[in-house]
Amino acid sequence: SFTGAWITTALSARGAQVIAPLRGDCGGDGMEEGSRLRRLRIKLASRTALLVEHAPTGSHRLLDLVDETGPFDLVCLHGADVGDFRSAGYDPLAAAARNCDGIDMLLARLARQGCRRIVVSGSLFEADEGGADGHRPAIGAYGLAKTLSWHCLRFAAERNGLAVGKVVIPHPFGPLEKPGLVSELMTNWQRDGIASIRHAARIRDFIPVQLLADAYADFALDMPARPGLYRLAPGGLAESVGDFTARLAREMRPLLGRPCRFTTADGPTGHPDDREPAVRINSDPVLDRDGGDLSAIWRALAEFYSEHNHANGKALSINS
Repeated sequence: SFTGAWITTALSARGAQVIAPLRGDCGGDGMEEGSRLRRLRIKLASRTALLVEHAPTGSHRLLDLVDETGPFDLVCLHGADVGDFRSAGYDPLAAAARNCDGIDMLLARLARQGCRRIVVSGSLFEADEGGADGHRPAIGAYGLAKTLSWHCLRFAAERNGLAVGKVVIPHPFGPLEKPGLVSELMTNWQRDGIASIRHAARIRDFIPVQLLADAYADFALDMPARPGLYRLAPGGLAESVGDFTARLAREMRPLLGRPCRFTTADGPTGHPDDREPAVRINSDPVLDRDGGDLSAIWRALAEFYSEHNHANGKALSINS
């Protein structure tokens, strides 16, 4: 995944020996956008980690991997299998079942070897996340699937005597990112287009993926091994969608040499995300109040998209 590749790199940079089981393989021969980005993420992760193909949770291959390469000090569950959560027939119960398939057997085997810590990657879309008081429902079917997955994983981990850590992922952005607000803006601006944003007043938590990965790695490696529940909700630029877009445009204009224009769509748009809450942000900021010096972050983003839109098959920049 986008964040998984960066987290793997950050863990390795701190001296961890990382073994990363994959649900599928390291290939992907298609030239479509998703395949190209996945190949680049695999390339980044494989620089510092041992990638093991076709070893999803619940598989005999993953259990054999534990037996052959353990013991492990820490297990990180990242990259949930949530499927196409935008489809009308999406089943969050089935998605949660896929995420938790075989987890009891896996954690029991790890615990027998002496593993005492697990870190689960959560989402700001889950119920009861977001740091604010009051009613915090799951955001959409994806948020429900992640909420159910978290409770099942936590239950299994605690039943096997593991210390349980949770890192709540907000809205990461950066090189190798999946389609979303930032990728839409950057693609429009590279074409000298005028980007359109929805829900400009909505407050969200935008965090550079490099800083998210650093915070995750520090938390995971420093987490105590004694049973208990430990949390990190790393926050980045907690501001309105409109303010973040204006910030991004301001930073990109001199780097891209483009006008970086945008407009806002007022009122309901008919999109499913119209029902999302007005504010959803994390509670453990990793940035100064004014955002601090992010010049290297903005430069890496601009370089990635500049090469990305003119790649013609050559490797793209994935430097931090």
